[in-house]
Amino acid sequence: MSLPLFFSNIKNNRTIWLIMLVVYSFYFTIIISMFDPEGMEAWDEMLGMMPEGFLQALGWDMMGTTLTGLIGTGLYGFLVYLFPMVVSIVVNHRLLATHIDKGSMAYLLSTPNSRKTVAVTQAVYSLASIALFFTLVTGMGIGVSQAMFPGELEIGTFVILNLYVIVNYFAIGGIGFLASSIAHESKHSLGIGVGVPIGFLVLQMLGNSNPDYSWIGNLSMFALFDPEKLIDGNTGFVGLSMAALLVIAALLYGRRDHMV
Repeated sequence: MSLPLFFSNIKNNRTIWLIMLVVYSFYFTIIISMFDPEGMEAWDEMLGMMPEGFLQALGWDMMGTTLTGLIGTGLYGFLVYLFPMVVSIVVNHRLLATHIDKGSMAYLLSTPNSRKTVAVTQAVYSLASIALFFTLVTGMGIGVSQAMFPGELEIGTFVILNLYVIVNYFAIGGIGFLASSIAHESKHSLGIGVGVPIGFLVLQMLGNSNPDYSWIGNLSMFALFDPEKLIDGNTGFVGLSMAALLVIAALLYGRRDHMV
């Protein structure tokens, strides 16, 4: 692993990383502030003004009645695939594909670092960047929840939920990282890195929108990430899903394509 390259990645990606963290934290705070310990009538009234199919597609048709449940459905259903995914896509695209496209990969390989060292360094940064993102979100969520609604957040479940989403994003990041290493042109890397996760998201939304099409959602990798099952106490499903996502991530990051 090359520490200079690792720190260079931090410098090159810090702006987009910090912007998306601030924006996601803002939405996180807004969702938490809308929680009402006395009841969710205000949420029900607001959601009642939206088309039922739209709510089902976003997974908002069954909003949780507890603070943990509200966060799980309101933020970890659909919104979790917006701003953090931007970080994952942009970062993984820059790690290898941009260097290859600009010719700077040849410079990196002219140093004592082998291609394997470069690939391992970039993979470690890819995994660390998303892990740190949701670690900070976890701390922020606990702090804001305790400040606004002391004792309402099930902290243990919330921490596991964020471990769950980190593992999910390891698999998402693996898609972008593999695309970045095998694509001959930067535009192809970005196309795959964006297209595949968005395709999975569309499949999931189609599956949610109508019970008759629920099988379509099972074609998506994101079917393995189901916060509602965690909140409902279905630890068996969550454990198997996390294991499957880790296997997917290991296969994508561990491909020999990165090392050749």
